[in-house]
Amino acid sequence: MAATLAEWLVELHASAIPAGALTAARRSLIDVAGVMHAGMEMPIVRLITDEVVQESAAGPASVPGTGLRLPAVAATRVNSTAAHALDFDANFNRGMVFGPAILFPALLALGEAEKSDGRALLSAFAIGTEVCRVLAESLSPRPYTKSRDSLFYLGWFNTGVLGPIGVAAACAWMLKLSAEQARNAVAIAAVQACGLRIGVGSDMKPLLAARAAETGLRAALLARKGALAPGDAIEGYRGLVQVVNRGQWTSEAFASLGSFEDAGPSLKLYPACSSVQAAAEALETMLVRDSVSGDRVESVTCEVTPHIASNLTFDDPQNVTQAQFSISYALGCILADGDFSWRHLTAEKIGSAEIRRQMEKVRMEASLRFDNDALERESPEATRVIVRLSDGSTREMRLNASTGKPVSPMSDALLERKFLANTVPGLGRTQATALLEALRNIEDMPDVTLLFADAEGQS
Repeated sequence: MAATLAEWLVELHASAIPAGALTAARRSLIDVAGVMHAGMEMPIVRLITDEVVQESAAGPASVPGTGLRLPAVAATRVNSTAAHALDFDANFNRGMVFGPAILFPALLALGEAEKSDGRALLSAFAIGTEVCRVLAESLSPRPYTKSRDSLFYLGWFNTGVLGPIGVAAACAWMLKLSAEQARNAVAIAAVQACGLRIGVGSDMKPLLAARAAETGLRAALLARKGALAPGDAIEGYRGLVQVVNRGQWTSEAFASLGSFEDAGPSLKLYPACSSVQAAAEALETMLVRDSVSGDRVESVTCEVTPHIASNLTFDDPQNVTQAQFSISYALGCILADGDFSWRHLTAEKIGSAEIRRQMEKVRMEASLRFDNDALERESPEATRVIVRLSDGSTREMRLNASTGKPVSPMSDALLERKFLANTVPGLGRTQATALLEALRNIEDMPDVTLLFADAEGQS
């Protein structure tokens, strides 16, 4: 399997990547770059930054907003943690991998170290996306359905298992490694692929994403220097397929490598688990539409799919990361403050008496079912929200897919509004707008070190 991936990487020319895949990659870059900037203020990111500064010498790779320049792997660790700490970044609907948060930091750091151009970074991002998608579909029943993903329901954090291989492949292509070197890069990453889903709801989740990113990058760099790994690391005895997926493998899915089918990047309106999005959007929409204040709401019932219920396990969150997996917290913020944003991800807000009071009104029921498999594949996180007001009247809305899902895509205008909301507080409007323009046209950038050059000293 590693050799097959390597041969494909070596033979692949950027011109063979479909325009649609590059457009999706560009939109994902815009989204994650903004989220990464906002995430730099999170306590876990500050902790990791301090750790990395103590461990590392100066280097060529930037940590936007800090003025730091670090070795590529060290910068990747900080930037990937920041990109995922808010849980505001996109994941791939086909594969459940938080691809942008691991691919962009690794490819940015590598591109800065190697003086790569923007077209190479954009192409490599699309390649890493394709590898993650193909592996995820190969390790699950076909056709792929998010709510039946094999790795996820075995207790794996898919980003930690598949992410290192996708990043290694993307970096191998960007470095123009030989077939033998690329095979070793993929195999080195596969041997180290890991990550337990139990880390969700703690600081381990963003750290697992960062580990996936730096493991993949380091695998490519080690392979370039001649490091070796078992060629059958994916399919061999005690290899990836056997250990993480009980030997289950779908060959037809792996054969789709190079088709660049849409991995379905799911962009988010709210800084929380993907399973929160539809409920939060439905509640906020109804309250705004009907000019209803939270105090007039007597109860909120969320009818959700079993997949959502398995994700949102923190009814009484005690910290920021638990709050990001709590439907009661997200909706409590909307009832109390009229919205739910990354500014609610603080200990002070989580302990707010008013938000806590509103949270008590929220109830979740795992009662939503699908009439057919096709609808389940398209809408694994469908939600019906029923609001009962103090006057006895009710409001109801069902969203099969929140804004940002593949079947309900986020518009370019809304995506860019989100980007500016995440970057203007730290950069100022002039620099944030300039960064947005650079990302829109990243394939025209002659050297990716220019991307954050004007933002390095900002805080």
